[in-house]
Amino acid sequence: MLRLHYNENPYGVVPQVREKALRAVDELNLRFYPQRDARGLREALSDYTGFPADQMVIGNGSNDLLQLVLRAHADELQQVVIPTPTFGMYRRAAENHGLQVIEIPLSPAPDFELDAGAVTAAVGRAPSAVVICHPNNPTGRYFAPAAVDEVLQSDARLIVIDEAYFELAGRTRQGEIENDPRVAVVRTLSKGFGLAGLRVGYLMGQPGLVDRLHSIQTPYNLSAASQAIARVVVENAAHQLTTVDRMVKLRESMRERIARLPGLTPLPSVTNFFLVRVVEEEFGMPPDEIADEMNKKDILIRYFDEVPGHNRISIGLPDEIDQFVEALVDLSNGENG
Repeated sequence: MLRLHYNENPYGVVPQVREKALRAVDELNLRFYPQRDARGLREALSDYTGFPADQMVIGNGSNDLLQLVLRAHADELQQVVIPTPTFGMYRRAAENHGLQVIEIPLSPAPDFELDAGAVTAAVGRAPSAVVICHPNNPTGRYFAPAAVDEVLQSDARLIVIDEAYFELAGRTRQGEIENDPRVAVVRTLSKGFGLAGLRVGYLMGQPGLVDRLHSIQTPYNLSAASQAIARVVVENAAHQLTTVDRMVKLRESMRERIARLPGLTPLPSVTNFFLVRVVEEEFGMPPDEIADEMNKKDILIRYFDEVPGHNRISIGLPDEIDQFVEALVDLSNGENG
């Protein structure tokens, strides 16, 4: 199957870094438990981010960290306010902890802008956490800085900023942490660092928040092998993140090729995926049928009921993009399954 649906890094870990990582695993003594606090990995991430290692929490992917931070605050919260459409795990994490989910719709396509006033109003009605995807998935874009600023000035008791696509997008809100104990920034090594299969994420926050999370976190939550590989890849970020430039070039080339087809408008993106607006009358079928027909051709893309009229496409390798575009051309010519 051609995987253009999970926003993975199509290059994975670059060969020279992969060799170093595998040597690090080979040197492990697997009869010992891993570092309980992932100190070595936190120090590598501190060097990379410029953020103190003692103010980081390592998790089994950023999803794990979102669950953890909501669990730590569940007794003082009633609801989680989520601008939508966005990453579906936010709703699941809130519901797992018995919290009501308040969805605040984004403005209509193609802007998909944050309604900061509606978020602030919702926060004012009950003790709340707010989760913001920065940039947002599945829309692929940042919200206006002024809108995010307004949310940060709200009465929310916890504000989680998910920067899963930081390496591709390059803009961060980690500076908010210094003056605001409510703010937690979470990131993953799945995208720019190509480690989706390891499930490694990290959270940055003030010492009080971090200590609270460490006190309830399951010990040895990240294996010795995951820590060793992640540490080497982060220490070699300069080499590994060359894949980001390549992904950006592929993204723009892929968007240009799709835009040549009737009825398809790829929207701007700062991530490794983008939305494609589909005009059914011009292309010949609606986006949900496009996804179904692609699946029959062993090509996986996404359709979301929450984003009607659009498909989400992840970046692939050059030959994968060729295969996808050729299949899309066939569909536009009526050559479906």
